[in-house]
Amino acid sequence: MRKVWILALAVGVVGLMAATDALAKGKKAKKEIPPVASDVYTKYDMNVNGTIDADEKATLLADFAKDKEDALLKPLDTNSDGKLSDEEIAAIPATKTIEAPAADGKKHRKGRKNK
Repeated sequence: MRKVWILALAVGVVGLMAATDALAKGKKAKKEIPPVASDVYTKYDMNVNGTIDADEKATLLADFAKDKEDALLKPLDTNSDGKLSDEEIAAIPATKTIEAPAADGKKHRKGRKNK
């Protein structure tokens, strides 16, 4: 009887270790999702070199001048003066992170319930 208990305990410990390892790998996979270009860089970094060059900056400023309520550009005007300064343009993040799809293939967002 004692051998059965020892065998059961050993199998349980091995199973627990395997489950913990699988869970740890799953968490690492979520953290390893590479960042993608931000929406501003996707639109304005035409040569895809990771910076907003002078000609790209001119296009960005012209678009902002045409429509100061543009949902993509308005948040960049952090001091709300109706202009995009060099500092505000330099502060534009080049990348953003994306969420991994859940096991069911749907993206889950924090704070929202999926139906």
